[in-house]
Amino acid sequence: MLQRVLYLIRHEARMEFRQQHTLIGIALFALSTVYLCYQAFQKIDQGNVWSSLLWIIILFTAFSAIGKSFQQQNKGLRLYLFWNVAPGEFILAKVLYNMLLMLSLGFLSFGAFILFLGSAPFESEMWGPYMLGIVLGSIGFASLLTLISGIAAQSDSGVGLTAVLGIPIVIPLILLLNKYNSNILTNVPFSENVENLAFLGVLTLGILGLSYLLFPYLWRD
Repeated sequence: MLQRVLYLIRHEARMEFRQQHTLIGIALFALSTVYLCYQAFQKIDQGNVWSSLLWIIILFTAFSAIGKSFQQQNKGLRLYLFWNVAPGEFILAKVLYNMLLMLSLGFLSFGAFILFLGSAPFESEMWGPYMLGIVLGSIGFASLLTLISGIAAQSDSGVGLTAVLGIPIVIPLILLLNKYNSNILTNVPFSENVENLAFLGVLTLGILGLSYLLFPYLWRD
């Protein structure tokens, strides 16, 4: 199973890099949005504002990156995969690839935020917990939006349906992520924030598990 999943991840990467303009466009979208925030604010000292803007950018970057996840597969390829790949392996490979993609875009946005808007809200002990929030958020976005993108592809409705279905569902995740990371930057004691981290971890793993369990039913259709 592991070998097949790794093969599918490599297949996803090859298909993605055949259309490098798409990846470059998504990265430019993230960077240009950060630069627009820089032009508007110059510098942000308030931790909650800093974190909220970052997560808004990561959220819309996630929709741009993962919303097309199934759109580049034609019906012939889908039929081939249907007969030759187990649905659990397929969705796992998709989620893992999108997770790596989201981690890259999340840290790119974070690095650009530091570069343009400064790191005034950060203290030395905040970096590790904040990075953990970005990792958990990337896993959650990848799991949730991959499943929704699959639903949109099955209905032949394109990327638009991904946004329509995804935005209401992703709201609890983005609110929890923002609350956890904003608490870090506003010096809320970790003992008071650990509950948000636990909820975030459970929600992220729950989304990942549901994607793995529900996708086979979508696959049969």
